[in-house]
Amino acid sequence: MAGPAVPSRDDTEVLTETTRVADELLRPRADETARKGVPRGHLDALAAAGALGLATRAPALLRQATEIISAADGATWFVYAQHHQPVRAVAASDNQALRDRWLTPLLTGRTLSGHAISHLARPGPPAITATPGTGGGWALNGRIAWLTSWGLADVVLVGAIAPDDRVLFVLLPAEDLDSPQAVHRHALWSMHATHAVAIDLNDVPVGRDQVVSMPQHTDWLRTYLNHNANTHPAVFGSLRATTQFLGRHETFKAWADSAKLRADQLRARAYTLIDTQPPGEAVDERLATRAAAVDLALRTAAACIAAAGARSMSSDTTAARLMAEASFHLVHGQTPQAKDAYAQLAGVRCPLTHCPHTRPAPT
Repeated sequence: MAGPAVPSRDDTEVLTETTRVADELLRPRADETARKGVPRGHLDALAAAGALGLATRAPALLRQATEIISAADGATWFVYAQHHQPVRAVAASDNQALRDRWLTPLLTGRTLSGHAISHLARPGPPAITATPGTGGGWALNGRIAWLTSWGLADVVLVGAIAPDDRVLFVLLPAEDLDSPQAVHRHALWSMHATHAVAIDLNDVPVGRDQVVSMPQHTDWLRTYLNHNANTHPAVFGSLRATTQFLGRHETFKAWADSAKLRADQLRARAYTLIDTQPPGEAVDERLATRAAAVDLALRTAAACIAAAGARSMSSDTTAARLMAEASFHLVHGQTPQAKDAYAQLAGVRCPLTHCPHTRPAPT
């Protein structure tokens, strides 16, 4: 474990310090970070700003911090984003011993976390299973197809399918998953810097003190799908970065101004839906808004390529990085419903997602 313990900051202090870290550390090094990988020092600086302790505070505060960080450096943002779900899970756990051990280190950023849960939303046989063992323990088997923050995270929240259609969520020290034969590093063209790996689990033991929760799979899946119908704030961070880039090129200033205005409209709609509508309601509108925001981010990032010209074909340029970061939002938190909404926005009939018809983009 690493990173400073910090006192609780109020909302204004958190945003001020997070902005300072973004401006002084993350943004100036973003192109280098995309090539070399996110360093732990970036997360420690965000921890010192109080930004790693926002999962249990007002959602609007985390949204603002997310936009600030993702606008400065998309790779650091995605590693940062992995931390919040484990924090929420530990904070809500009935396991008092687990909360006592981990919650404060997680909230202060002295402990950095990652998670492996998206496989629980995929159809077909379980990717990871949990088999009951002696003394109330468990054994995990299968493959974590995607784990971000490998080599940075101290602990990992892992979800596995247990008997009776329950999901066993456990918090494991990262070293419990590590072995030369088990870890397979991904080669990525987008977000390569986020230390993404696949990990094979062969009878990995889990003690009772490591169990976070055991909800019904159907209940968890409903919550997951409802959450991922929303537009992620990082999309608006991406738009901040691309419109700022375009604003420095005279030919594209009008594009930048138009994109800023449209982004503000979509942000207002997205956040109003989150703040005023219960989860599970207005799902079509949420999905359409998400698709429109991602589409705007992609088109504006493509304009950055055009503005920069032929030199943007080099993978180490800012324009290329912005294009790769915007493209990532096509698959981040993707569900069949989100894919369907994007296909309809693009005017494409998609038999794989059973699109009943096409419709114009929302205005």
